[in-house]
Amino acid sequence: MDYNVGIYERLSRDDRNAGESVSIQNQRELLTRYVQEHGWNLVSEYIDDGVSGTSFDRPGFNRMMEDAQAGRINLILVKDLSRFGRAQAETTIYIETTFPELGCRFIAVDDDYDTANKTDTSETSMLIKSFLNDFYARDTSKKIKTVKRSTFKSGKYIGAYAPFGYIKDPADKHHFIIDEPAAAIVRKIFALRSKGHGFRKIAQFLNEDGDLPPREYYYQNIGRANPHYQNKLWNEATVRAVVRNEAYIGHTVQNKRGTVSYKNHKQIDKPKEEWIRVENTHEPIIDADTWELCQQIDRMHSQPRRTRESEVSLFGGMLYCMDCGFAMRHQTEHHKRKNGNIASYESYLCGNYSRSGRVACSTHSIYLKPLTEVVLSDIRAKAEMVKLDESAMVRKLASKMQRRDAQDIAAVEKTLKTVSKRLEQLDKLVQSTYEDKVKGMIPEAVCVELLNKYQAERTEKTAQLNELKQQMDETKAVQANVQGWADLIRQYSNLDFLDRETLLQLIDKIEIGETQIVDGQKTRKIRIHYKFVGAVG
Repeated sequence: MDYNVGIYERLSRDDRNAGESVSIQNQRELLTRYVQEHGWNLVSEYIDDGVSGTSFDRPGFNRMMEDAQAGRINLILVKDLSRFGRAQAETTIYIETTFPELGCRFIAVDDDYDTANKTDTSETSMLIKSFLNDFYARDTSKKIKTVKRSTFKSGKYIGAYAPFGYIKDPADKHHFIIDEPAAAIVRKIFALRSKGHGFRKIAQFLNEDGDLPPREYYYQNIGRANPHYQNKLWNEATVRAVVRNEAYIGHTVQNKRGTVSYKNHKQIDKPKEEWIRVENTHEPIIDADTWELCQQIDRMHSQPRRTRESEVSLFGGMLYCMDCGFAMRHQTEHHKRKNGNIASYESYLCGNYSRSGRVACSTHSIYLKPLTEVVLSDIRAKAEMVKLDESAMVRKLASKMQRRDAQDIAAVEKTLKTVSKRLEQLDKLVQSTYEDKVKGMIPEAVCVELLNKYQAERTEKTAQLNELKQQMDETKAVQANVQGWADLIRQYSNLDFLDRETLLQLIDKIEIGETQIVDGQKTRKIRIHYKFVGAVG
């Protein structure tokens, strides 16, 4: 049969450290010589240089498959199975299903594997090598991630650019130093935000003042024109990113994005619990109090309504209807007294009622003065409870929030250690099984059976381990939050005046119930959700 050959060569970035034997040039010479020795027709060469073998979505590979499907080639030649791919399942499907359906022969020269001359021995050998190639890719990915996580945990920054307001230290590229002209703009942003201005309004102020946005500032500093098409102005998204960046209080937060898996290299956002946060890695631009105040404003679920004097009302953006969930609306009532003087009273009512009337909800109206007294009294009471017996209060709150007691937590920790230990054992078993096969101590069929068994158990244990880690992370986060609340509330046992700054530091939101008549007395529920812990009974 006449064969039209496509030779496929691949080299990943990691493979470049393996020496000349796997270089593209070495692969080309070996495969070209093999084609010439057999008198075949070399149609094309397909190359993926610097591309991982864990995914089959590669430019050179895709072009080769197009030619195979079009019938331009009917034999694919690779140096070895690892050059073809390191994902066991996909490799097996291509070799045993896809290529035969296309009438395309496949040869891995160094592995002595040829689909036209298959034997039980060669088939078993191919399965073992595919498994080990997959294992190698997973193990390499794991080691790289371990090194990166170690770097992250040391507080060393490995991003390409420093955050706006900083530059990389010439003496240490992993460290930031303040860039004063840009830092002044950062301080202005936080000052405006702490006064309650929205992101869009802040962007408007910056643009009116002629302050350069981050990208434009960067290119002007390096003396180059900005090649990106944009209007070169601040916008609300850029302002929001600044306000939420912990770099400005001296902390480095990394590991926010990563790949789906060692096989799928698509970048995704990671959940917040996986971020790696190291405090005090560089000089802060913003003080902690300003930062916390801005984060409190940022977390509000509605835009605070302003008074006629353009000030944010005391509870603005913090009150919600307990029945329909709408934000409460601030209003000022004016009543004429008998003596002719005008008295003004501030109150809040359900925003849903205000917009659509009683068909939507009831008024839930409450005056500012009694609400202030209730909230002030509750803050003092909670502070006293913490001062009397902090450990009991923390323990009770933590148990309530995570719905499990200390005994349950200890059981999870024990299982976590057991599963981690078993995963380490499985890795050693895979390695020793392969070594026994190489030494001829066990038959190939037994080797394949054991490897598949270990891989199945490893998949199951890995899923269990991830679930247990998530449970422990949630437990630690709850305990830290409760302790943070206790440390904060303790300071307010003698509070005699309630201002907006105190509210923002202590409270996330307040739910207002409708007035009810119980035993001839007016009553209503007011549920206060404290920072860190929510509603405290």
